[in-house]
Amino acid sequence: MRYVRIGGVVLLWAIQILTAFAFTGVGFAKFHSPFWIHAFTKWGYSDGFRMLIGVLEMAGGILLAVPQTTLYAAVLIDVILIGAAATLLLNEPPRQATAPIAWMAIVTALAFARRRRAWRPAARRLRAAVDTV
Repeated sequence: MRYVRIGGVVLLWAIQILTAFAFTGVGFAKFHSPFWIHAFTKWGYSDGFRMLIGVLEMAGGILLAVPQTTLYAAVLIDVILIGAAATLLLNEPPRQATAPIAWMAIVTALAFARRRRAWRPAARRLRAAVDTV
């Protein structure tokens, strides 16, 4: 049973780090990749919006790598991916929207797996504040 638990922890870390690298890399690509420049123009978005999404995806990827901030990163990334899925549904064939939906499922599962880590420090601060009153 111990090895199964260790294997689960290793698998969770591997998925979390790979997902963090994926979002950081895709966010960085928004700045220089001709694909993203053309796609955002085709969808009717400005260069400033493309760069904002790139910065937010990189921030989400970095936050995703830290267990205590995974929940917050997931919220940020899920909001971005909802917009991405809506954009693809409106402008591309419907099957194109499956990628953002799949990434949303992965990121949400990571947030669920790390949910206790996000609440522990906040709960400690709340208890300390209540105790001082």
